[in-house]
Amino acid sequence: MDLGTGGKRHLARIGTAAATFVATLFLFSCAHTPAVSDTVTNAPAAAAVPAEATIIWPTAGWSTSTPEAQGIDSAVLADALQQIHARHIPIHSLLIERHGKIVLDTYFYPFADNRTHNVYSVTKSVTSMLVGIAMAEHRLNDLNAPVYPLLAMASSDDPRKARITLANLLSMTSGLNCRGEGNSTLLQEMLHSRHLAAYMLGRPTDNDPGTVFDYCGGNSEVVSAVLTKTTGGSALDLAKTELFAPLGITRVSWSTDTDRVSHGWGDLELQPRDMAKLGYLWLHNGRWEDKQIIPAEYLTQALTGHVNVQPGINYGYGMWLYPGHTPVDFEANGTGGQRITVIPSLDMVEVMTGGGFDANEVQNLIAPAPKSNSSIPPSPAGSARLASLEAELAGASATRLTSEADTSSAIPVPKPKPEPSLRAATIAAETAVPVPHPKPSRLGS
Repeated sequence: MDLGTGGKRHLARIGTAAATFVATLFLFSCAHTPAVSDTVTNAPAAAAVPAEATIIWPTAGWSTSTPEAQGIDSAVLADALQQIHARHIPIHSLLIERHGKIVLDTYFYPFADNRTHNVYSVTKSVTSMLVGIAMAEHRLNDLNAPVYPLLAMASSDDPRKARITLANLLSMTSGLNCRGEGNSTLLQEMLHSRHLAAYMLGRPTDNDPGTVFDYCGGNSEVVSAVLTKTTGGSALDLAKTELFAPLGITRVSWSTDTDRVSHGWGDLELQPRDMAKLGYLWLHNGRWEDKQIIPAEYLTQALTGHVNVQPGINYGYGMWLYPGHTPVDFEANGTGGQRITVIPSLDMVEVMTGGGFDANEVQNLIAPAPKSNSSIPPSPAGSARLASLEAELAGASATRLTSEADTSSAIPVPKPKPEPSLRAATIAAETAVPVPHPKPSRLGS
């Protein structure tokens, strides 16, 4: 999106008072992962969403709203955008949806609107949801069944491997060794093999299945291979017809290997507004319009904490859970700052994409913005300022903001180094654990 297009779009929002709203990433080796806790988190309670008759379904596109109309303070969002720029946070996009309407949809130059973005490990969450869809179609029946028969493979001589289930793979508790050799990561080694899933299952075991959390892209690759074996097509094929099409998602790419297995761990590319649709689907318990896309029973299991990663953070089936809030906040989380965060207590979805930033830093900036579960008094000045900032950040004139912003409270973070190639970044990052911080306090928590 060039500056002219961005300016027109945001000036139109000012004219209709429809300006928008905004709602560490610590990477560490799979070799240093915590053990499974005996304590797990119950699945989140029903979301505080509008009554059935008032739900807005954005299949054909999102509606927009001023922040104040949805109980959000536009001044807080404007301050957040200025801080993001002042701190040189390498974010690419920031979107917030509330009550079915987008209140912030900001793009940071040179990333532009209407572009897809590699969502990295958010892909793992999508792979998990496809397992639920396959179960609804009776292609898969039991998450606790051993994986080897599902792949029509002879059972391993290792009795621990023979017990590995889909549930273990989805919760990152397979027990398989996920460490690379020397300076190589497991993912780098796996991508050099002819059959990726077979390579992963050929790894030695370190622990009994279901006992130790070890975040590993290879686990999700095996899950994707199971989907291919049981459905007859790739995970991408299944997603296009059974997940993306009902939501109106048409611009998507997802790398698939020579075995027709989509990379279950990463490489899915989506537009930020389509990422928000996935969050909206999860917020509404897997239902879209009059169709149950993801079985509610499976989604409940996916959003149940099967692993205690660290205090305040649990892991479900491809989902990160934050039991400190009621209902539980949850998210799909990828390295580099990719996130789809769902906050049921606020009926809100936040989406971020980036090139290597701490998404927790941005979430802390936007956390104070929600002021009410209903509308608050309009703020024409705040809406105008927010829209102006969005337009400038989307265009080349964004550099002007440094001198205009009040940076007295900004943390002086240096500008990031040039990003490596997208492919190299994916390979290097997807074997690291993108563990976020426990979420900041929320309205109604």
